[in-house]
Amino acid sequence: MSYRRVKFEYYQVWIKNKFGKESLFDLKQWMSHVSSMSLEKRAKDYRSERARLEEAYLDTDFNFHFLHFVRLRATNIPSKAKLDTNVEPFELEDDEFLGEEVSALYDQSNHVLMLQRNKFSLGPSGIEDYINLLWIDQDERVYLRPIAVPNSFTLARKPAIYRRLNLRLANVHKALDQGIIASLKSPLAKIVDSFGKYNGINAQITITVGQLKDLNLDEETVSATIDDIEQHQSLFTKAELAVKDHDDAPVEVIDLFDSKAHDYATFRLETRGSLNHYSLAEAMWQIYHPENNNRQSEITGYLS
Repeated sequence: MSYRRVKFEYYQVWIKNKFGKESLFDLKQWMSHVSSMSLEKRAKDYRSERARLEEAYLDTDFNFHFLHFVRLRATNIPSKAKLDTNVEPFELEDDEFLGEEVSALYDQSNHVLMLQRNKFSLGPSGIEDYINLLWIDQDERVYLRPIAVPNSFTLARKPAIYRRLNLRLANVHKALDQGIIASLKSPLAKIVDSFGKYNGINAQITITVGQLKDLNLDEETVSATIDDIEQHQSLFTKAELAVKDHDDAPVEVIDLFDSKAHDYATFRLETRGSLNHYSLAEAMWQIYHPENNNRQSEITGYLS
């Protein structure tokens, strides 16, 4: 058994006509149009392979629309093996493909698309290209506009509870040589200085309270660390905080260097199993729906 962490990003769906006029686009129009096609007709060439919409539907229990895309891959096919036999090619028939899937939630009320990221499948630009290939008016261009969060450093200073700090340093030697370490106000100064004694170049720091729910990282120290990161961003290639607004709130991960609104969910994978669309759909609903974690409210606030 293993676990997989999945990232979701938020986009607003827009359309531009042949005169360059932009307006919000109701993706439900596209979903209805494409859903009337056969699976074969939905498959379109995409960067030497094929892409397809598997299904698009309104889930009446979750009260949102969901989309299920797949990249149909026929190259770089893996091999298979048994413990007591040699590895052998995994052979596909001429009309068979490996399917690399990606799922999305669509909120018709604000034209927001919550999109799963899967490096093996279609990314935002690929989804955008596919949507336009199948749109009825080729003089129009549908596009996904990333939803940006407010200043991430300001956002990181709001929570009262800090559970984890995860940092990756870019170049320890350079920071020491340029005197950056001496200007740090938080305990990072001593930590980074000690890394230099190992003669290493890069380092990763994770500070956490683990599974202890009644403990939190020191708020004043974390605040000073956030100040150091903001003032010396060249020293870091990664800076994440796991935070909570209050004891009963869910843990949220803030990426200080990622301006796109995003969330994460962790899934347990059974042996020889895969992560299916319906598990992803339920997780997106749990994150986004007003009766659950209510990410919808925050995302709508970012749009105003």
